[in-house]
Amino acid sequence: MFAPDEPGNHWYITQDPDEVAPKTYGAANSWWNDDPASTTGKTRQSNMAKYFQPRPINAPVLSAGAGPNYSCTTTPITPLTDVSNTAGLTKIKAAIDLMAPNGFTNVPEGMAWGWRTVSSTEPFTGGRPETERGNDKVVIVLTDGENTYAVPSSDPAGNKSTYAAYGYTGVGYNGTAVTRLFGGTSSAIGQLNYSSSNYTAALNEQMATLCNNAKAANIMVMTVALDMSTTDAGDKSAMEALKVCSSDSRFRKDPTDPSKPAKLFWNATGATLSDNFKEIANELSNLRVVS
Repeated sequence: MFAPDEPGNHWYITQDPDEVAPKTYGAANSWWNDDPASTTGKTRQSNMAKYFQPRPINAPVLSAGAGPNYSCTTTPITPLTDVSNTAGLTKIKAAIDLMAPNGFTNVPEGMAWGWRTVSSTEPFTGGRPETERGNDKVVIVLTDGENTYAVPSSDPAGNKSTYAAYGYTGVGYNGTAVTRLFGGTSSAIGQLNYSSSNYTAALNEQMATLCNNAKAANIMVMTVALDMSTTDAGDKSAMEALKVCSSDSRFRKDPTDPSKPAKLFWNATGATLSDNFKEIANELSNLRVVS
């Protein structure tokens, strides 16, 4: 991440003990002092002159997840690791133990990084060449909810969202009027609709495009819905998107229509997750699995 400083001052401009407390404007991520010449929320955020102000030695320490690396508190991705030896298996288990849920749900972003991990090209190069015969690449996508993108409770700069993987939804990308989140989406997505529901719809379309691209590149996509409600409209929609995203099984048939292959989708709960992953392992055991 490289999140900009949002409107508000983070420390006292002088060392005068009688100075009034810094004004924050209620922005989600104010981590530097605004330039005094800035007069509006938008100019307070965009005025680059503020970054040339020295930070006082006794300025408040930023909390975890605040500042330029806003909301990015996860540990680095573990690259492909050989788990046939004790050291590799220990490394993978330790990485899993360090994982913790945080923030909003962005399934396409997580899936994209999974695809990059098994790829043979940068930023990860541990995967074998895609042209190598007998090389099956598998991405398993697990989520416990529908796609979401945060709408801030206070928005003095008109960002329309907090800063996340697609940047701000109220800021056009690369000099255009369209934000990155809405880029490449259909007419069903309102380009100026800054509601949570529209963000979810846009993320769902981004996810569908990514899934199609991955499968077209011969990535086997397995999807798992964890503890989702079969009666909640949002969860039902998310599960259907995961099912559509998944690849077709090479071996099993759809129990409701034996003329079609079964989808590699699992509707799991905390109680069944272990068994579900055994089913995934059984599916993969029919393959020659390499990185």
